[in-house]
Amino acid sequence: MLVHQMDVVTTFLNGNLDEEIYMQQPEGYIKPGEKHLVCKLEKSLYGLKQAPRCWNKAFGEYIKNIGFVQSSGDACVHIKRQETLTIIAVYVDDLILLAENTIEMLKIKDDLSKKFLLKDMGELHYCLGITIIQDKKNKQIFLNQHQYIKKILQRFGQTEAKVVTTPADMSVKLVKQDGVSKSVDSTYYQSIIGSLLYVAIATRPDISQAVRVLSKFCASPTEAHLTAAKRVLRYLKGTENLSLRFKKSVSETFIGYSDADWAGDLDDRHSTSGNLFILANGTISWMSKKQATVALSTAESEYVALSQATQEAIWLRRLLKDLGMFIDQPTVIHEDNKGAISIARNPVFHGRTKHIDIRSLFIRASIQLGAIDVKYFPSI
Repeated sequence: MLVHQMDVVTTFLNGNLDEEIYMQQPEGYIKPGEKHLVCKLEKSLYGLKQAPRCWNKAFGEYIKNIGFVQSSGDACVHIKRQETLTIIAVYVDDLILLAENTIEMLKIKDDLSKKFLLKDMGELHYCLGITIIQDKKNKQIFLNQHQYIKKILQRFGQTEAKVVTTPADMSVKLVKQDGVSKSVDSTYYQSIIGSLLYVAIATRPDISQAVRVLSKFCASPTEAHLTAAKRVLRYLKGTENLSLRFKKSVSETFIGYSDADWAGDLDDRHSTSGNLFILANGTISWMSKKQATVALSTAESEYVALSQATQEAIWLRRLLKDLGMFIDQPTVIHEDNKGAISIARNPVFHGRTKHIDIRSLFIRASIQLGAIDVKYFPSI
């Protein structure tokens, strides 16, 4: 499909207000003797709490009138399926347009331009800090953040730092206070973590676990935490051009992987869930997240992680269905703990699983409905 980008000019001024709102007269506008007057707003305005909502409503209503349907899986994705498939993805004022041919792409742009003032950015090449490389000859797309990474390396003084080959030192177990490290500026530390989080969420699953661990210490970071954060930056310096690749494929295989560590957090003994999903040999979703409760066994921590992976699988299946990909087979989720798999498949409760019965029912129901299937996948 063709993938283009458009930018909406003065986005929030397109919205219509449902409330009656007044504002003070702007500087330079006040006439003599009319200082006591105020302005009644007819349209939404930048700075209003309602402005983003008003824009979203105005845009949604218009594209609905020209044949698009809002995805049930993602409210920011709009789909039109007539003779060809057309998709519009919206992020505030950035529009990503997908069409099967040039004629349909021009028609979308023309329809949108009739209602909104737009800037045509041509083929999608850079959006929200992500560089998109479209290799039409080999029918593949690469996503990376090398420009964004260069900026954060410069911002935090790591442009000349020594490169490392891993984002975290596995021999170092970070805790809130080790009794040795001194406190550091929390604002500086939080700025680093915030920048790293965006990289981890957007295109780099390889740093997700390291950044998740570091994000726990934002309230009162120490020198040990800052050293570990800078290590991630040093790792990114050596891998700034690493990309996610999506290639045209005859295979539509959609599979997932789920894993967990048991009591890995040394401060509160909570476990960490991790999952990753692959569609047609391309990584489309990943997560590393601390579990909300303390697991009493390895099987329980793995089972909680499997529950979170199941939720993600069901959501992704719904989104893919909206996009026209009908998956008639259960989504296989690979799991390396036979105990967790047994709990998921066995409908008989016993004393050690009474406290996780809600998750048990959810995963078992998903298996019985054919949404997922759990298979054993041994650890390396």
